[in-house]
Amino acid sequence: MNPESHLDLELVAARLRQGADDLSLFGGMLIAVLSAALPAHLVEVRREGRLKARLGGREPAVLAVHVDLDGRRFEIERDGVGARPVTVIRHVSRGVVLSTETCNADAWCRALTGELVRVAGADSAAVEALQRLTSTA
Repeated sequence: MNPESHLDLELVAARLRQGADDLSLFGGMLIAVLSAALPAHLVEVRREGRLKARLGGREPAVLAVHVDLDGRRFEIERDGVGARPVTVIRHVSRGVVLSTETCNADAWCRALTGELVRVAGADSAAVEALQRLTSTA
């Protein structure tokens, strides 16, 4: 199965970029979509403390999301609620970081999308999850 025949790569990237500035939305989207397609140990989410969120009258906000795919670690992080997220791609081999590239959200989303589509080629559940991502508003 060729995943690109079932997915519009540009549409997937656009959906990811929509949420890049709102990390809570982006984190929630990544959790929902990627958890259906990838083993839980590949997606790591860091949230603010419960007490801080409770004092702010809200649920704990997502502060960082890390996705590990075949030697590449895609990271999106922010210092706090309302802070601009930073997007980083790390190349990792056997737990050792070989290179780190800080990039803009657009390049990060394109790289993550490309890697997800590549991974989806071998996994029908990943294809279905990516199709759900393209149909969300």
